[in-house]
Amino acid sequence: MRREKLLILTAVALTLPWIVSFVCKMQYPPQVTALLSGLAIVSSAFLISWSAETAEVDIPRSLSLAVVALLAVLPEYAVDSYFAWMAGKVGGSYVHYATANMTGANRLLIGIGWSLVALTAMIKSKKMVVELDEGLRLETFILFVATIYSFTIPLRGNIHPLDSLIFISLFSLYIYLATKAYKEEFELEGVPKYLASFSKRMRRVIVVTLLLFSAFVIFISVEAFAEGLIGTAKSFGLDEFLMVQWIAPLSSESPEFVVAMYLVRRMRVTAGINALISSKVNQWTLLIGSLPVIYSIALGFLSPLPLDDRQKEEILLTSAQSLFGLAIISNLRITLWEALSLSALFLSQFVYESVETRYFLSAVYIALSIPIIVRERENIKKSIKYVAKVINS
Repeated sequence: MRREKLLILTAVALTLPWIVSFVCKMQYPPQVTALLSGLAIVSSAFLISWSAETAEVDIPRSLSLAVVALLAVLPEYAVDSYFAWMAGKVGGSYVHYATANMTGANRLLIGIGWSLVALTAMIKSKKMVVELDEGLRLETFILFVATIYSFTIPLRGNIHPLDSLIFISLFSLYIYLATKAYKEEFELEGVPKYLASFSKRMRRVIVVTLLLFSAFVIFISVEAFAEGLIGTAKSFGLDEFLMVQWIAPLSSESPEFVVAMYLVRRMRVTAGINALISSKVNQWTLLIGSLPVIYSIALGFLSPLPLDDRQKEEILLTSAQSLFGLAIISNLRITLWEALSLSALFLSQFVYESVETRYFLSAVYIALSIPIIVRERENIKKSIKYVAKVINS
């Protein structure tokens, strides 16, 4: 257990430079501020991930699904919520940043997360295909509904409070059905296993302490991290939108990637893929749905979150990529070429950054998705029947 203790101590230690800086009100260049606060957020995200998994030992399985689902993406919510709040209070560029962070996080999950986990599983198993379990049909169904609906957002030019109601309702339905659906049971490994070895009372004290500590660190770090990223972009003449869109999600999503890769290395492929798909469900329902709510609270009255042309393009591209990812896994299999296509199409957007590129990639994603969906229509029907069965169970 020496390694596990070292991991926990390292995660806590990496938060201390920013905690000291915050308490002592130290001033740094924006890049240093972003680095220190970003390390604090990433470290806290790992502590949350370990604590949430350990908490499953002591709380009912149905409740743990909801708790873990929310805690796992807390860092991402914190960053995006800050931008949505500032959009309502200050306006200006912050309106763009809220959408930038959300679309970046979602595209990273599929373009890098899903493909990397699948490719790692293929290397580990020495097979050219990854087989997934029936239990993933619930996630794919919810994602499919959310994705189809998301195509209406760029057409309307805003994210409306009515969208919030629909997306949050979808998330609530997902959590409700997840409590009834079959889930893979497994033994804890690594840090969670170490934490679970303590007595019941001590384990609960440790878990609650780590969660509260992590929440505190994220709370004092998120503003500095967000503003540090923007300041860094300005200092070096970089695109602020792209900095917020990709660097912030890379920091907040890193624990989920690490956990998924860890599971795959232990040949628990479905669990690893499921971790990322569940995160995608959370972000493509609850996260996007919460933005107009936070924006309206900051404004002081109910209002849609407005989108300019760039934001509409980004959401369209994110929806199109989501549709392609779902089309690929509709048959619960990922082949080598499908995994490579996910990553290749994702990376191609950085070759030439333009309006035309975003529309072209969106068209490519949709054009590739439609034939697959038609071909796999029977599997889509199976997903609908699976969800109906869970509802009636």
